[in-house]
Amino acid sequence: MVSLKQDFLPAFPGNEALLDPAKAYLLSLNSPRSRQAMASLLGIVAGILGAASAEACNWGSLRRHHVMLICELLQDAGRATATINNYLSALKGVAKEAWMLKLMDVESFQNIRAVRNLRGRRLQRGRALHPAEVRQLFAVCDADRSRMGPRDSAMLAVLLGCGLSRSEAVNLSLSDVLSREQALSVQGKGNKRRLAYVPDGTWQRLRTWIDQVRGEVPGPLFIRIRRFDSPTQERLTEQAVYHVLQIRQRQARIDKCAPLDLRRTFATVMLENGEDLITIKDAMGHASIKTTQQYDRRGEAR
Repeated sequence: MVSLKQDFLPAFPGNEALLDPAKAYLLSLNSPRSRQAMASLLGIVAGILGAASAEACNWGSLRRHHVMLICELLQDAGRATATINNYLSALKGVAKEAWMLKLMDVESFQNIRAVRNLRGRRLQRGRALHPAEVRQLFAVCDADRSRMGPRDSAMLAVLLGCGLSRSEAVNLSLSDVLSREQALSVQGKGNKRRLAYVPDGTWQRLRTWIDQVRGEVPGPLFIRIRRFDSPTQERLTEQAVYHVLQIRQRQARIDKCAPLDLRRTFATVMLENGEDLITIKDAMGHASIKTTQQYDRRGEAR
């Protein structure tokens, strides 16, 4: 991926080629993950439009009929409605930046902005873990006498007990553990911080990891442990969280699950316990209740 801060420079006289609506749009996104995802989508769209890359695409010439054709091609390719709407959001964002950079007239921009999102939905993906599966996951972690056992146990407990995403979990530092409140200070999307209150069982596993293994050295909360049980001060990556869960899932002999399924489990359990959607929305750091509803996996039995 291009380095946005280096490549998107102010356009001084004679540097008009540096005006790039795609880079301006990506800079407007707060999350690095969102930038990466949208950059990938724009690269695909640029290829559809006949450009070698998003940087080489003449976004100022984008028109309503181009956008509608792209949506139709994506539908024909079997893309999910939500995915196509993500493409549409990226195109509208680029069109806005092209207009603001005076590369597109206001009428063309308004016509693109007026293209409606697609409606419809597929069957829900992912699942919530059964309580017996959760117990099996923690059992295999507890049986592991290496430093990885308490670390994995604490990390999975935070994902399940606090409803954190894996990016939120790996970005935690020791200073984010608030003992007085029995909570975690979590950095969510859009640089928004929230308190995630920690259930007693999760808190016990977290304190075991800190007090008996990790120690009180400032730095990342969940650290990488090398071969031969050698701890480091390196922060775990999001991919490492996925890898850890796959290992523990196989050891526990439960059905395949992903880190996002642990977040779905958190929301589902809270709903089953009678919590209202607004409370769950706030606990998960969502901006919209509609997003929270997508994590409901209570199934047809409800």
